[in-house]
Amino acid sequence: MRTSTAADERESTAEDHGRDRLKNPLAIEREQCESMRRVAGATGASAHELKLLMQRLVDIDRSGKSAGIVAQGNIAADQMEAEVQLLDLGDGCIAGQQAEACQRIDFGLLEPLNPAHDKKWYARWKFWSFILGAAGPVASLTLQGLALRPSEPEDAHADLVAKARKVLESWRRTSDPLFWSAVEDYVRQQAFSLETQAYLMHCIAAVFSGDTMKLSNEQSEALTGLLTDTYCDALGTAATMPSSDIYRRLAEGLEATDRESGVHRMLGRSDAAQIAMTTLVTAIGHGGSH
Repeated sequence: MRTSTAADERESTAEDHGRDRLKNPLAIEREQCESMRRVAGATGASAHELKLLMQRLVDIDRSGKSAGIVAQGNIAADQMEAEVQLLDLGDGCIAGQQAEACQRIDFGLLEPLNPAHDKKWYARWKFWSFILGAAGPVASLTLQGLALRPSEPEDAHADLVAKARKVLESWRRTSDPLFWSAVEDYVRQQAFSLETQAYLMHCIAAVFSGDTMKLSNEQSEALTGLLTDTYCDALGTAATMPSSDIYRRLAEGLEATDRESGVHRMLGRSDAAQIAMTTLVTAIGHGGSH
């Protein structure tokens, strides 16, 4: 099975972070507009409402009230990721590979970039930017906090909490083909490294948990091999971002048979994301991670 890495596809989240810091304000503004357009188009959320929501978040940041919300969101996100269910596999080496991939992501992204930012913070910001339509770091993390924090009707941010959750829940109603097409579009636009993409898959598996299947190791190995071959085939034909072909393949759907019920159906979003995550981590390992 071929597992080489494309020379023009970055592997490190740190490199992605560095490129983002060099963007000029106009590029950031265009990226934000594109992000909101993507969310509105893929989920049916109101573009006007998203813009109003973004303005409210800017106002909150200027008044210095966002820090607590961001902190609560990060705590909630950590708890959510810790509870992500690994693919339900029988005993064997493939089950071990899934667990090893999660550990590698968790440990690798905790290496600090500098005192203010680490790779996990950066990758989480980019994930929530995609889900909630916010390109700015404060806005996207504030939206994350609003979407995840518990709130009461008398909470000062209760209306924003409801709107943020509404946007997040709208992704759950998006069809899988449309969802994965939006992921492909986002990954291409951002030119994410393999490491950042693997973390995004980890987040997707956590956020869209449920509808899981019990797979055999043989089925998991076959599905991982299918995505690996998709990626490797793209290495010889794609000028840039061969990994984006993984999401194009996911949009077509991955089929499997539940080992207990015998029901044959498409994999849910969480299971598919974990298969993609393992594929990306394997590509990093064979290509030489930074």
